[in-house]
Amino acid sequence: MNKVIFAALLGLGFSVMAYAQQTSTPPTTAKPAAAQAPKYDFKAADSDGDGRISRAEAKKYGISDAEFKKYDKDNSGFIEQKEVFDWIK
Repeated sequence: MNKVIFAALLGLGFSVMAYAQQTSTPPTTAKPAAAQAPKYDFKAADSDGDGRISRAEAKKYGISDAEFKKYDKDNSGFIEQKEVFDWIK
């Protein structure tokens, strides 16, 4: 009787292990560059509500200097809504 129970438990254990291996999530694949780009909320970054983001506001919001330069397309020292339509929520 004990051998039958042991064999049943052993078979159940192997079944659970096989199921766990089959249902594990596959490794993630690299995302396209656009999907990796951070999404910002323009209105939240524009803390004083003047319609543009200064370097100080950008830094406080977590936008790096390199990102600031990229988004400040007219080199005015501010990121304006017209420069980043994809941010607007």
